[in-house]
Amino acid sequence: MRCEGTAGFLISKLAKPVEFQLQTDDEVGMKTRYIFVFFIIFSLFLLENAVAAQANVSDHTSDTLTAKGRTFYQQGNYEEAMLAWEQALRLSEPKKNTAAYLDTSLHLADVCQTLGYHRKAIAMLEHALPVVRQSQDHSRNAVLLSRLADIYFSMGKPVKTAEYLAESMKEVRLSENPRVLSSVMINMGNALSADGDYVGAISVYEEAISIAEQLEGESGMISKALINSLRVAFLSGNDELTRTMLRDIPKQISGFPDSHQKARDLISLALLIREIQSKLSDSALAQSAYQALSEAGRISGDLGDFRSMSYAYGYMGQLYEDAGRQGDAMKLTRQAMFFAQQKKFPEILYLWQWQMGRLFKAGGDMEEAMKAYLSAISTLDPIRQELFQGYRSQQDVFNKSVKPVYLEITELLLRQAEAMAEGSEARKAKLKQARDTMELLKTAELQDFFGDECVDAGQAGKNTLEQTPPHTAVLFPIPMPDSLALLLTLPDGMKLIRAPVGAEEIKKTVTLYRERLQTRPNKRFIYESQKLYDWIIRPLESELTAQEIDTLVVAPDGALRLIPFATLYDGKQFLIEKYATATIPAIKLTNTQPFDKSRLSILLGGLSEGRQGFSPLPGVPSELKDIRTIMNAEEMIENKDYTVANLTRRFSTDAYAIVHVATHGVFGGTADDSFLLTYDSKLNMNQLEHMLGLGRFREQKVELLTMSACQTALGNERAAMGLAGVAVKAGVKGVIATLWFVDDEATSLAIREFYRQLRKPGLTKAKAMQNVQKNLISQRRYWHPLYWGPFLVIGNWM
Repeated sequence: MRCEGTAGFLISKLAKPVEFQLQTDDEVGMKTRYIFVFFIIFSLFLLENAVAAQANVSDHTSDTLTAKGRTFYQQGNYEEAMLAWEQALRLSEPKKNTAAYLDTSLHLADVCQTLGYHRKAIAMLEHALPVVRQSQDHSRNAVLLSRLADIYFSMGKPVKTAEYLAESMKEVRLSENPRVLSSVMINMGNALSADGDYVGAISVYEEAISIAEQLEGESGMISKALINSLRVAFLSGNDELTRTMLRDIPKQISGFPDSHQKARDLISLALLIREIQSKLSDSALAQSAYQALSEAGRISGDLGDFRSMSYAYGYMGQLYEDAGRQGDAMKLTRQAMFFAQQKKFPEILYLWQWQMGRLFKAGGDMEEAMKAYLSAISTLDPIRQELFQGYRSQQDVFNKSVKPVYLEITELLLRQAEAMAEGSEARKAKLKQARDTMELLKTAELQDFFGDECVDAGQAGKNTLEQTPPHTAVLFPIPMPDSLALLLTLPDGMKLIRAPVGAEEIKKTVTLYRERLQTRPNKRFIYESQKLYDWIIRPLESELTAQEIDTLVVAPDGALRLIPFATLYDGKQFLIEKYATATIPAIKLTNTQPFDKSRLSILLGGLSEGRQGFSPLPGVPSELKDIRTIMNAEEMIENKDYTVANLTRRFSTDAYAIVHVATHGVFGGTADDSFLLTYDSKLNMNQLEHMLGLGRFREQKVELLTMSACQTALGNERAAMGLAGVAVKAGVKGVIATLWFVDDEATSLAIREFYRQLRKPGLTKAKAMQNVQKNLISQRRYWHPLYWGPFLVIGNWM
C-alpha cells in the first residue's frame, strides 16, 4: 500500500501485525494505545483520501458541467447552459484554478446577457473582479473587463462602459494577444458608434477584422465586426457605403464554415437588412434578407439548434407578412411557434403569437386574432421583468417589443366596441376590457422603468371605476397609428370618441409644443396648444358640459406624457381655467381615498445651497419658513442637516401626512437616472421608497409628497412616465411635482399658495392647484404657462 501525507507516513511506521498472546498489563496498555493510535491515524488517512477523491470528483464535475454548458449553449438551450455553468461556478475554486473560474464566469455572463438578464450578468462579472485584480492572466482579464464594458453599454451606462474598456485595453497591451485585441476592439467600436463617432467606429471595426483575418477559426469575430460596420454605415446616413456593404457582407458571411454562430449572425444580418430596406425602399433587399434567414434555418436544422430555427422561420414569416402574403406567413409562423414550444423558449414564443395575432387581424378573423394576442401576453407576462431591463444602442426595447402587443389588443377591442350598438352592455364590456388592457400596459411600463415587478404592490389595486364620482371624468388619450382614441369614463359610464390624427403627428406636435413652453416666455406656443386642444379636448366638450364636469383626470400615454394638460388653449382660455386637472399612471395604480384633512402633520426639508454641481435655490429658506407658518409645522431640516441619514431617522420615529422637499429633483430615462438631491448625496427612487416605507405598518400612508423643483429630460417620454409613477413607487397617495424647473420666485409663490388652498375645508388637491394656477394666470407677469404650467397633481387628486 502506497501511503502519502502525514497520516500515510505514520501508518507506514505503526501498522505492523498484531500478535495475539498473553501480555503484561503494561504491555497490554501500551499495545492498546498503539492500536488506538493506529485506528485514529487510519481514520485520518481514509478522511484525507476521501477529501482528495471528493476534490477530484468536484474538479471533474466542474469540468463536465462546463462542457455540458457549452453544448447546451451551442444548441441554443440557453436556460440549460445557464444552470450548468451556475453549478460549475459554485464548484470552482478561484485560487486553485483561476483560469477555469474566469472562463466559467465569462460563459455565465455571456448566456445571461443573451437571455436579457443584464443585471445578473453584471453581478456575476463584478463578483469576479477581485480575482481579476490579482490575476496575471492578462488575456482573460482583458476579455472579462471588455465583456463587462459591453454589458454596461447594453444598459446605456456610458461612464461605466468607458471605464472598463480603458482597463481592458491596458490588459490587452500586457497580453499581446491578437485574438483578445480583436474582440476588445469590436466593443470599442460599439461604444464609439453609440457616441455618434461613426467614422471612428468603422475604422476600429476594420482594424479588428484585419487582425482576426490573420488568425485561424475567427470567422465569428469577423462576422460580428462586418455586421456592426454595416449597422454603423446605415446609422451614419451614408447610403452609398451601406449599399456597397450590402453587396459584399452577405457573401462573405455565407462563405464562412457552418456553425451555430454563423446561423445566429445570418439572422442578425437579415434583421438589419429588413431595417435598412424600410428606409431605402429597395424591394430587392427583402430577397437578400430571406436568403440569409433561409440559410440560417438550414444550418440550425442540421445542427439541431431549435432556438435559431425558431428565429429563422419566424422572421421569414415576418418578411411574408410585410409582403401581404398572409398564408405563407402563417405557415412559417406556426413552424416558428412549434420550435419555440419544443424547448420552452417563452421569450421567443410570444413574438410569434403576437405575429399570428397580426396575421389573423389582417385577414379579418378578429376572434382568432384576439386569442393569439392574449396568448402572447400570457406568455410574455411572467418573463417580461427579466427580459427587458437592458437595452443596446439606447434603443428602448420595451417600447419596441412589448408595448405594441398591448396597444394592438386595445385597438382590436376598441374596433370591436365601435361595431356594437351605442349604449349596449356588450359595447360597455368591450370598452372596459380595452381600458383594462391599457391599465396592464401602464403597470408593465412602470415595472420596466423602476426595474421592480412589485412596483404596484403598495397601491389600492382594486379600483375599477366603471363610473366616476359626480363632476369628475377620467380620460385615457391613446395615440394609435391612424387615430387618437379618447376613452372617457364619466359618472354615467364609458364613452369612446376618435380624433383623426395619428401617433406620429401627435408626437411631432407635442415635442415642438413642450420646447416652446419651456424655453421662452413668448406666445409662439399657442398654435400647437390649440391644435392639441382641438384633438384631445374639443371632441369631448359636449359630454363634459352635459355631465357638469369640473375635474378632469388624465392617464396619458406616449408623447402625451410630456405636456401638462392644464396648459391646453381653446383660443380664449386655458384648460385649467375650466377644469381642475390631475395626472394618473392608471386607475388601478391610484389610491382614490379622500384626503383626511384632520391629519396635516408635515415634514419640511430643503436645500438652498449649490451642491454636487447643481445651482443654489435661494428662495428655499423663505419657502420653507412660510410653509411652516401656514401648516403649523414642527419638523424642518435644511442644508447641512438635509441628509439621507437625517431623513431616515425622522421617518423611523415619526409619522407624517405630508412630506415637502424643496430641492433639485431629476427624472431621467431610467430609475437610476432619477433622484432627489440632498446635501450629501442623491436620494434615488429605491431609497425614497424604503424611507417612506419605514412607516408602512402605521394605519395611514403619506397623503402627499411635494417636490417643488423637479425637472424631466426634455422630450424623454420614459422620464415623464417615471415622474407620473413616482407616487406608486414611493408608496404615497399623491404627489405634487413639476415637469420642468421653474424660476425660484414663481415656484415659491405657487407652493405657498397651494398650501393655503389645501387647508380650506372640502377643497381637493386638484382644486387647490387649479386655484393656484388661475391666480398666476391673472397676474400679467406670470400669465405664460412657463411659470405655472409644469405644476402637476399626480396620483390621488381627492
